[in-house]
Amino acid sequence: MAGKGSMSTGSSVSDENPVVSFFDEHPINEGEILSKLKDAGKDLDHLAPEDLFPFDQDHYGALEATDALAALLGLNAASKVLDVCSGMGGTSRYLAWKYGCRVVGADLTATRVAGAVNLTAMAGLADRVSYVQADACALELRGESFDAAVGQESFLHIPDKAALLASLHRVLKPGGGLAFTDWIAFPQLSDGERRQLREGIAAQHIAGMEEYRALLNGAGFRVTHGEDLSAQWKVILRERLEMFKSLEAETVRRFGRERHEKYIGAYTFFVDLIDNGRLGGGRFHAVKL
Repeated sequence: MAGKGSMSTGSSVSDENPVVSFFDEHPINEGEILSKLKDAGKDLDHLAPEDLFPFDQDHYGALEATDALAALLGLNAASKVLDVCSGMGGTSRYLAWKYGCRVVGADLTATRVAGAVNLTAMAGLADRVSYVQADACALELRGESFDAAVGQESFLHIPDKAALLASLHRVLKPGGGLAFTDWIAFPQLSDGERRQLREGIAAQHIAGMEEYRALLNGAGFRVTHGEDLSAQWKVILRERLEMFKSLEAETVRRFGRERHEKYIGAYTFFVDLIDNGRLGGGRFHAVKL
């Protein structure tokens, strides 16, 4: 899976947007999460936030990965956090539950925002977590209003990373932190492979480690942490591929056989690139100057 949410540049959202289309038919969705909760014997009318965590953390490394970002940011109950490309809202809900902070999730895809709103209300967290449908590169949020921003494997869907980082810089308070994980391109990744990833998983632009450092510095951030996660991701992503294969019946029922087979083919190609050292992952933390 490419990531838990979706953002891209552009002044309007339509079915023609490849990122929106990709996430509108993603195997992990509101219906799939609710189905898994029922199968686990949960009462949907009386859900606790932690009931959702085994099913709604649509990123690599589960809760431990989110805790790693929270530690870099020093989150606490006084923090106001922006969850960039928030998807189904798993990260937003977990941060509010674990750290007591207030969270705003922003995502381009209307179906993901609606699902996140519903799941958050069901978990009793609507007083601390809210969502907006928004373009990450042109956030219509008040400037200098957030203490921190997080993103998990979603910035690859955004072609104009300079615009993204400028937008996040604007809404963060001075000294505010940005912590995120994302795909990392290594020099061996070919133009043809990049094109296949765009077509299969809506990966609009994959940056390298040094490219990310330069982009962050250019946007007015000071980079304090840059970590290569590629070795960890090799194991995680093989497990995720098997998980997506196990969702075959649900995905076929919701979106059709062709969609399931296309997704599994694209994801297998992605995981093979990770195994072959052409793609990897990185974790970053930067502070607004």
